[in-house]
Formats: sequence, C-alpha cells, structure tokens
Amino acid sequence: MADAVFTVDGDDRILQPGAVEFDGELITWVGDPGREPAGVGTEVRELGGLLMPGLVNCHGHSPMTLVRSAGDGLPLERWLSESVWPREARLSDDDVFWGMTLGAVELLCNGTTTTCEQYRHPGPVIEALVASGIRAVFTPGIFDVPGSGREDSWPALLEDTCRIFDEMDGREGRLQVGFGPHAAYTVPPEGLRAIAEEAQARGALLQIHLSETEAECRLVEERFGKSAPRLLADVGALAGRVLAAHAVWVDDADLDVMAEFDVGVAHCPGSNGKLGSGVARLTDLLDRGLRVGLGTDGPASNDDLHLWDEMRLAAILARAVAADPGALSSAAALRLATRGGGEVLGLPVGSLEAGRPADLIRLRTDDARFVPSVTPAELLGHLVWAGAGYLVTDVWVGGSMVVEAGRCTLIDGARAQAEVAQRARRLIAS
Repeated sequence: MADAVFTVDGDDRILQPGAVEFDGELITWVGDPGREPAGVGTEVRELGGLLMPGLVNCHGHSPMTLVRSAGDGLPLERWLSESVWPREARLSDDDVFWGMTLGAVELLCNGTTTTCEQYRHPGPVIEALVASGIRAVFTPGIFDVPGSGREDSWPALLEDTCRIFDEMDGREGRLQVGFGPHAAYTVPPEGLRAIAEEAQARGALLQIHLSETEAECRLVEERFGKSAPRLLADVGALAGRVLAAHAVWVDDADLDVMAEFDVGVAHCPGSNGKLGSGVARLTDLLDRGLRVGLGTDGPASNDDLHLWDEMRLAAILARAVAADPGALSSAAALRLATRGGGEVLGLPVGSLEAGRPADLIRLRTDDARFVPSVTPAELLGHLVWAGAGYLVTDVWVGGSMVVEAGRCTLIDGARAQAEVAQRARRLIAS
C-alpha cells in the first residue's frame, strides 16, 4: 500500500491511496486498499510514498560506462571514429561485463526496470544483465568493423547472433534476444536483408540506428539514392518487429513509410542534443500513430542513464519547438517513459494492471520536490517535472525486489564502480 499509485493504465488512473497486489511474477490486483481486503495469508506492506510502473529504456549502450564523457564536443561521426571506437577496440570481455554491471546498477537504482541494449561482446553483456535482475532485450551489434578480419564482418556477427538467440532467448524469463544491425550506412543492403530475414524467422526485435544525423542521411542518399527508411523498406528490413533509434532527420515521406510498417521509435533527446544531432519530430511521430518510447542511448553521449531526464527533456523540447505548452501533456510524457516504451519493445510492461509483470518502483515523497501536492494533477506534475532517481527507494522486477532502500540486492554496485574506474584509466592509457 502507498499514499499514491500511478497505474499508467488505459485511463491513466491515479489512486490516493492505492495498493498493488502481486503473486509471483504477475500483478493480480490494483486499486483502493480500503475496498479490497487482502486475502488470508497475504503479506501486507504499508510503504507510503508513491508506487508506479518501472521506467522502460528503449535504446541503450550501457557498457559504455567505461567511456563516459569521451569525445565531448565532437559531432557523432568524429565522436565515434576518433574517441569511442579506438577505446572500444581495446575492450576485454571482463571490461564489458563490469561496464554493463555498472550500467545496470545505474538503471535499476534510478527506477528503470526494462532496458533494450545494443552492444558487441554478447557473452559478458548477457551475463551482467541476467545477474542484475533487470528485464532486458539485448540486440548484439552487427556491422563490419573497419580493418578487421572475417570474424568481425556482418556475416560472422549475424551467424553469432543467430546462435545466441537460439541458446539464450527467454533466459530467466527476463531476457529477450534480438538483432542489432548498427545502421544503414554501416551494414550493406544485402546484410540488412539477411539480418531482417533471420530476425523475422524468429519473431525477434530488430533494433537499428535510423536517420540520427543530417550527415548520415546525406551519405545514405549519395550511396543508395534514397533515404534510410525507404532503403530498409525496399530490402524487407521493416516487415517484422522493428525499433528505430533516434529518427531525427525524417521527412513526411519517411514518416509515411515508418507508419506503414508500424515501426517503433526510441526517442533519445538527451543524446541527440549533446551530440548536436538535432531534435526529433516527437509530436509528428505520435500524430502519425507511431509507437514511441524513450532511450538514454549510451552513457558516453548522454552522459547518464536517467530516464527522468529524458522524460522531462522530451516534454520540454516538444513544447518549445511547437511554442505550445499543450503540445505534450504531463500524462503523455509519463506514458512515453513507461507504457509507451513497453509498446515499442512489444512487452507487457510499463503499466500497473492485473496480468502484467510486477515491475514497479517506489519513490519517497517526503522531499521538497513533492511539496505542495494538493490535487492529483499537481502530484502528476511533480512526478514528471521534478521527479528524480535519487527519490527511488525500492524496485521490483517480476515480483522480485532488486533494489531495496536504494541499493541493488543482487549485484555489488560499489565493486562495479571501482572496477569501471580502474579499467577506464587503462583504456585511455593504452
């Protein structure tokens, strides 16, 4: 039981007070605790504060905690080639394990219960994700690594991803495996087609960076004579479950293509802003009926993994660009960070309703950010416009407590922080 429960259900109900009941991994009931007495043998916990669905991160490269803040001030293309990729080429599997572990600590302790990750080194990434208790969709990165041999070519990486899917998908009931072609400019059309065919045959998510920068779009147009969304459509890569990260530089014709194929979009305003990539057309995406969630991108281009910042920035930019304070409501912003993210990933998360996974978080409200709260609308405003990760006290994923009193219960956050700090110094010095 809590002082307030934000359900983010179909009616965006706010219960004051409210209660959430779960049995095992699933929610069994949400409502007014005064109207539904707990059954015999049910453990009742009076938590106070505020309960809400866990946040959903639709696009991340969380092992990049190892290169946080690298290349600050560079545009995307130079940021990758001059700063990030040279350091990542020196990463060991142990480095990546600790980078992902620290990323999971940051995500969970700030209230994110589901994350969609794209990275190389799939073994240690999966090991760290599973150990942390977070719900995850992992799409191993696929592209040709410049100057490398066949083992780092797209056919070899695709073969490896197929094996990982067949062996690991569904592990612990919290891990889904997908396919992660990097982008239309780093994977050739025949590769995009082959990757899509394998993903579609397995019903798996395909996650790809799409039209992130203006320079990228010019390059794709020069090479192929068409935009990235049209290229992906023409090679059959949009026919299945597709998640497009960024989608900043898309025109109306691109939006038509994306809507036709029901492409999900990960809106990453923090990363796009820091790299100077631009501002995605969020309200246009939503008006076309596209499924949209929020993503942090990597901690080297953000530089944190706090979806509270993304939720607030998405709403601020949408209103500023439209010069309209009603362009994106507070309720709509909260949906982007929760239920909308679940819809983008094709997972029944992001809402507190019977039958859905018991992925929820508690925030303390004995803080100046929540004073005064006279009406439910004001409480919603405080949550969206002043909510912060430091207010998250407890986190449950699939009914299991993975954060208690602000600390991860399954992984050692202090050790992960120390390991990443030490390993990052080596990467710079190498």
